[in-house]
Amino acid sequence: MNAPFFLLVFFAVALSASADVVRPMVFPVNGEYVFRDDFHEPRGGGTRLHLGNDVIAAKMVPLVAVVDGLVSYVSRPQDTWGYEISLQDSEGYTYGYLHINNDTPGTDDGMGGEANAFVPGVHRGATVSRGQLIGWVGDSGNAENTVPHLHFEIRDPNNEVVNPFQSLVAASEGKGVSANIPSTNTADDLSREQVISLRYIFTKDLFLDDESSEVRRLQQTLKSFGHFNYPNATGYYGPITRDAVLSYQAKKGLPQTGIVNLETRRKLNDDLGTYDPNDYVPFYSEAEQRAILIQKLLTQIAKLQAELKILRGY
Repeated sequence: MNAPFFLLVFFAVALSASADVVRPMVFPVNGEYVFRDDFHEPRGGGTRLHLGNDVIAAKMVPLVAVVDGLVSYVSRPQDTWGYEISLQDSEGYTYGYLHINNDTPGTDDGMGGEANAFVPGVHRGATVSRGQLIGWVGDSGNAENTVPHLHFEIRDPNNEVVNPFQSLVAASEGKGVSANIPSTNTADDLSREQVISLRYIFTKDLFLDDESSEVRRLQQTLKSFGHFNYPNATGYYGPITRDAVLSYQAKKGLPQTGIVNLETRRKLNDDLGTYDPNDYVPFYSEAEQRAILIQKLLTQIAKLQAELKILRGY
């Protein structure tokens, strides 16, 4: 095959894959969301193309069936796309939901299991109705280091991927469409409101030279608060991140340590309207809780004894 012919074929395939197709459907996310046309954007350092649109939403926002149809595929889970559901309609089009939740609600522990990914009864061959709850937004698979989102795909009856953007726009009636929202591959320029809606919970201390998804979320949060000025959230806790933490601590009247310690974590979570369950301090001490429990048990025993006395007639 000569080069011009090969390029022509490649170009034709690219056009067919990205051609506008508008499917009659409801929007897959039942809650607050934002999305843009990021179809066919480069991923993996340019090694692959993005085959859908990412709908950014908070964890555990409900996912619903976009059409009447059958569950054609369920993954439990897979390294790349995590938990996934695919639905097929009567015309043979399939609708893929990737990166479904894998966390215990309120955490990023990856231990949520199927109970926090899919609703009961979602299995291959199951019938679903348009608008029916099927699962929840998350960050499973290779989305662990990005903001929670739904990767949504549409494929035609020949299994050719099509751009879902116009179908999503039609289903959303224009709600949540943005030309400027960054892709989840580099989702760094999030507004304060968007960061708060994602319900981040900072659960561990962070230090200089740390590198993790939590550092990335720290950078995104501090950027939305006006303290982190680097263009990208790298996930690496270097001098720029330390200076951003120092700036935040100074503004909040915290000890300026340059590390995210317990006091700084609590203030971050407070600003985000979240809290770390590990930081919960009970109102009563353990001894007081035991005394209260014993008193309750004694009260219940006395009540049972009184009822038995009545039943026995004395």
